[in-house]
Amino acid sequence: MSFYINPPCPQCKSNSVAWIFWGHPGNIEQYLDEIKSKEIIPGGCIITDHDPKWECNDCHHKWGERDDD
Repeated sequence: MSFYINPPCPQCKSNSVAWIFWGHPGNIEQYLDEIKSKEIIPGGCIITDHDPKWECNDCHHKWGERDDD
């Protein structure tokens, strides 16, 4: 179960929103479980200053700014 509080999509207003995970996961089993349940979306390991934080599971709109967490 995820601990993220996901906002609704600003484009389609869906509540089915996933946090985009950037970088290398520490716990691969939890990572894969959260991908399967659409709680997170893998963002990749190349991190820039302009990476989005959220992605809508319905319309795939991406928005927000990645935190340095």
